[in-house]
Amino acid sequence: MKNKNRQRGSYASSVSKLDWDSEDLSDDPLTINGQLYFKNPRHWYEEGNIAFLAQSTAFRLHGSVLSRRSTVMAKLISLPRPAPAFSFSDSKNGETIIGGVPFVVLRDKAEDFEHVLDFIYPNTLPAAQTEHLGVHDLMGMIRLAGKYCIQDLLEWAISKLGREFLLLPSHRSVAKVLKDEERYSDPMFCVQVIQFSRQCSLPQFLPLAFYALATKDWSVRPGEVTCLRQLSREDQGRVHEGRTALTKEVLKKALVMPENHAAPAKCSSWSCSEISPAIWSNGRERWQNLMLYPIEELENRLTLKHASLCKDCNTKVKTRTQEFRDGLVRELTSFFTLD
Repeated sequence: MKNKNRQRGSYASSVSKLDWDSEDLSDDPLTINGQLYFKNPRHWYEEGNIAFLAQSTAFRLHGSVLSRRSTVMAKLISLPRPAPAFSFSDSKNGETIIGGVPFVVLRDKAEDFEHVLDFIYPNTLPAAQTEHLGVHDLMGMIRLAGKYCIQDLLEWAISKLGREFLLLPSHRSVAKVLKDEERYSDPMFCVQVIQFSRQCSLPQFLPLAFYALATKDWSVRPGEVTCLRQLSREDQGRVHEGRTALTKEVLKKALVMPENHAAPAKCSSWSCSEISPAIWSNGRERWQNLMLYPIEELENRLTLKHASLCKDCNTKVKTRTQEFRDGLVRELTSFFTLD
């Protein structure tokens, strides 16, 4: 007969609590401390000797497999546990044993834990099986790989995240991603990148996330500015102070360039016009964009060819524009005081 008087755990879920618990592992879903847990279809192994509960999902796994890949898991699994012949739950100590299998409650997201197990069990990193992973999937995997000290998975996920989703100062072009509405054009995404980078000690992803926030046109959707409150007070200050430092540097470098404001650059070619603001058909717009979105504007200028200039002068404009762009990206860490 099922024990209806067991104490219920404090783990919260949208599933209603029940008055009885599972006494063996044949149930699906399982009921533990009055909470329903559904067996994960990929990682519930009938011969497993330890189980984990994450959100409303139950995983039954092999202690030996986990121990080989994670020193943290190895220590957790090696903790002495009673091995009674009957099932029991001790909510005070967080210990639950059903059918001789201990259940450990995790405070991790079930989806993140499942993704980590997808790599632990085959002991490989098959590219064909990772195409479905998005930016938030990889962030979750990195958090858990760091938490459980799974070094090869951590390195792989960080590399994939930087290669396919997040911006690094070393990327040759960033304008397209900065305008992506599902990524850096969304201020909440930038805030999440900053929080994630802080939590996981990945400073390489900070500069362009701060830049994206600092150059945001909040007048378009003013209500979104409230997302900045989710940052620490120090990082909120960095957004505003960094914008000021960036603007000063753009003015300093732009004013000495002939195509922006400085004295026209002479050329000996009879077929070449002077390098001056006159090379732009929309000079006011070019200058405005340079002040508002300097990196995007400079990358856009790199794609332009000026019919009124000779080959050498076109090359000169492109070279100086590239140097201007690279210099700004290089100094982002300093502008936002991230070093």
